[in-house]
Amino acid sequence: MCGTPGTQPVVGGKDRTILNDRSVSWDQVTANRHFNKLSLYMVRMDPDCAELLPQVCEVLADPNQAVPDDTCLEKLLDWFTVLTGQVPAQSLLELNPCLISFISSVCRSKSAESSILAFALKLAGLLASSEVAFQLLKERSVVENAFEYRGWIESSHWEDATVRSGWVQGLQNMLKHWPAMQFMLESGLLKAVLHLQSDQSLFVASATNQLLARILTFPTAPEGDLSMEDACMVDEKKEHKISRDHDEWTQGTGEILKLVEESLASNIPFRVHQSLKLIGLSLTHCQPHVREVLWQKTVEAKEVLLRNGHSSLTQPFLEVLRAAVRTFSCTRENSSIVTLIEDMLCSLSPTLAIPFATGIIRLDNCPQVLKDRAAAIILQPLDHITALVGSQQKCSGTLPNSDCEHSVWEEQLSQKSSCISLLCLSLTSTSELLGLEPLRQNICVQSVILSVTTLLKICDGGPIFTSSTSHVSKAFRKLIGCSRVQKCVLDTLAALSHFPGSDVYAEDILSVLLLVLQNPDTDQNVFKKTLQTTLGWLSSCSQSPFMSLFLNKDLFPGMKKRLCDVRWEVRDSSLEFLTHLMLQFQGNPSFCKALSSSGICGFLMALLIDPESYVRASAVYTLGQMVCITCPEKGPTSPLGVQDEIFVRFTDILAQDTEGFARRAVIKVFCSWVRSPPLQPLEKMEKHLSTVLQHGSHDLDWEVKVHTLELAQIVIDQLLESSGHSSCPYNAVPSARNTGADLAESLRKLHRLTIFHTLFSGLFDCDRPVAQQACRILLHLKQVIADNIDDVDKTVLFDLQECKWGEDVLKKHSVATDTRVCVDIVELLQSLDLEGRQQVLDKSSDHLENSPRSLMQDILAAAHTAEENIADCY
Repeated sequence: MCGTPGTQPVVGGKDRTILNDRSVSWDQVTANRHFNKLSLYMVRMDPDCAELLPQVCEVLADPNQAVPDDTCLEKLLDWFTVLTGQVPAQSLLELNPCLISFISSVCRSKSAESSILAFALKLAGLLASSEVAFQLLKERSVVENAFEYRGWIESSHWEDATVRSGWVQGLQNMLKHWPAMQFMLESGLLKAVLHLQSDQSLFVASATNQLLARILTFPTAPEGDLSMEDACMVDEKKEHKISRDHDEWTQGTGEILKLVEESLASNIPFRVHQSLKLIGLSLTHCQPHVREVLWQKTVEAKEVLLRNGHSSLTQPFLEVLRAAVRTFSCTRENSSIVTLIEDMLCSLSPTLAIPFATGIIRLDNCPQVLKDRAAAIILQPLDHITALVGSQQKCSGTLPNSDCEHSVWEEQLSQKSSCISLLCLSLTSTSELLGLEPLRQNICVQSVILSVTTLLKICDGGPIFTSSTSHVSKAFRKLIGCSRVQKCVLDTLAALSHFPGSDVYAEDILSVLLLVLQNPDTDQNVFKKTLQTTLGWLSSCSQSPFMSLFLNKDLFPGMKKRLCDVRWEVRDSSLEFLTHLMLQFQGNPSFCKALSSSGICGFLMALLIDPESYVRASAVYTLGQMVCITCPEKGPTSPLGVQDEIFVRFTDILAQDTEGFARRAVIKVFCSWVRSPPLQPLEKMEKHLSTVLQHGSHDLDWEVKVHTLELAQIVIDQLLESSGHSSCPYNAVPSARNTGADLAESLRKLHRLTIFHTLFSGLFDCDRPVAQQACRILLHLKQVIADNIDDVDKTVLFDLQECKWGEDVLKKHSVATDTRVCVDIVELLQSLDLEGRQQVLDKSSDHLENSPRSLMQDILAAAHTAEENIADCY
């Protein structure tokens, strides 16, 4: 530590007395300041970790020890990353000298494993990311040993991509201050980095691009990373050093720009791709003069991209354009960005032009005229369909012409493989286009609907364009049964249902969707998507008289057939659709009337014993929703009788079904019923609730038990609310009916419903989520009782002897286990350490398993196990 002997190091204004002494270096002052803060940090490393770290470093540095897997090393590096964010790196190095020894030893070793070597390089860069720690590592020759290129290139380790990647990432980790930048430039490392940009390993090339972008976007003045107070204290010698560093950085960026120019002109797709990615990463944040050069090289690269038609270059080129739009002003029509994008739109092949156009419509600052041009490109394939079906206008989309060669598009559409790809691209992008309000104003919705419904009819086996003999028309015959196109069409139709004013087309579209639903050969995934799209269009015409007619005449009869389909996926999708339909239209009287008279309830009851568990679960949900919104069937059995039958069938499922899906569904439905009672209030369901709670609390599926506790919570809330209390911790409003007698009656009722048995069983359950849920509910109940302890009549007794966990509680109360013992509920709640139980439950096993200490122990254990295995071999 530097300073006058016997003088206490000072901070703030008092530090200026030290700075006036020219014999004290800037780095020494910085180190002094950081070290002075050590008392605040005192290295936030667990003492056990600090004790284990030297052993771990020794194991990792020993080439004869077992190498931990890459996951362990990455986790260890993540821990050091967090640690260096909390503790000054130089303090970490001073208190843990084993780190320096480890890095030096590994980097000098000729037999180190590649993964260990890469880890050491990344760690070296991470520790050197602090300027003071960098100087410390440099004094110990650690930086040179780790990153000196000539030594690496002569080593066999360099042939391993893992080592090269670790070297590059280590440099990137270190490059956070100007001394590190100066070291890299003066050591000639930039040439090695430039060479690695075209490395055969994508990981190495990608990491290199990140590093080069970091150099290009580095602040041009070294003091940029310093505080204003520190910057004011830089002396003349320091200012001269800054100027020299700036010149070195300028020379370095010049070399990078030269590489970009050579790569873009090389006609080698990979090199062009890498340079475009580098431009995209750098353009927004680099200096103005660098930005101008990069953009000029991009404009020149357009010729390479168009001449070769490489699809792999489209995405990085689009990223460059996105960065350019964010950076430059492109509001003028003659802007070079606008001109470049327009040329690209009309020069790329259709399968490349549509994704390119889709990227353009997402740009925030792009001129509207350019977005309209991109929208026209997206809708181009649909234009051809509209023309083939005899539309008066050829352009189905935006007002401006796309200026594209129609013959090229027709040729693509006339071939089956390219036709499918082109249509799917157009339809997917059209779905996105319809959601962008500024663009959809110019879209002719009628023409788009005509195109997509025509496509859906063709795929479903409908008539082809009889009035046309074009090659495109003949190609469309090959789309019959093409589920890929069907799904894209349905996505577009779903987007159209949200389009303002589209409800006038609902009747025609629902008629087309019905054809797909009625076709027994419809693919099961297409069938499910068709149901989802139908639901959206029914919502758009919910107030129309057409909907009731459509439901009664077409939809419900078709659904009854689909509920009997041989494919369980179709049955399951039909049930899910009916459930969502009921949820959406439960307040619509005409819908409820149509549902009551549809005869669907009998089909649903039959599906409760379906051989497929998913279908049984979906049938439970659908019946549960049906009970909530309408009287099921008319006939000799009254509606209440049908409900009772459903209740009995559900409890049977909970007791007998071998799969968890249906049992979970039953509990969730009962939760829904109790929360919002259907035709019968809570009192009418009590006889079923006790059975449900009993079965649910003893279920083998932990999710069933959690939902059972949720049901218990709902019942508790309702009963306590009716007595003027609440178990909800957020309800701070007292009730006028806040009496102990009412509370005691509620507790007795909870006891009759076996609620307490459910809660206590859950509290001692082996599944942690179950125990957590039960503990939370009991704590709420305990608080309610504690607030009214003087008025509570202690007459609610609980038989501990009937419970598996009762023996432990009996021993705690010093009661003989061979006698029948009933303990008061209030006394039991007070005696149980629920707060301590909650703390234990809330502390997951991750606090032991996913800790740095555990990680180090795993590394040491792996090495120890390897030694034992070697011994066993002999």
